Amino acid sequence: VQTLMGPDRAAKFSIFAGDMVAKKKPAPDVYLLAVDTLGLDKTKCVIVEDSAIGLGAAKAAGITCIVTKSSYTAGEDFSGADMIVDELGDDPATGVTLETMDGLLTAKIA
Repeated sequence: VQTLMGPDRAAKFSIFAGDMVAKKKPAPDVYLLAVDTLGLDKTKCVIVEDSAIGLGAAKAAGITCIVTKSSYTAGEDFSGADMIVDELGDDPATGVTLETMDGLLTAKIA
């Protein structure tokens, strides 16, 4: 991460991975660890996943989840996802933006 981003930018990121928790996905442990460690409100979080196992972990954690399909997981069942997209994209008209994520969170509250 430091090589890719440089040390200054990398220092601003927290990385949470499956080897940090006892139970791997589809258990929600890694997401719950991230929320607890960073002191976040789950109702204001959005997880981006690319597999049904990851989606299951996000939903078990009680966190909104956007699924972006990959060539490896395109045929999986993403029932229960808050949004499914082919790609996150750079085009605001077709991609996922901060406004898109805010809309998902707002709809859950309403």
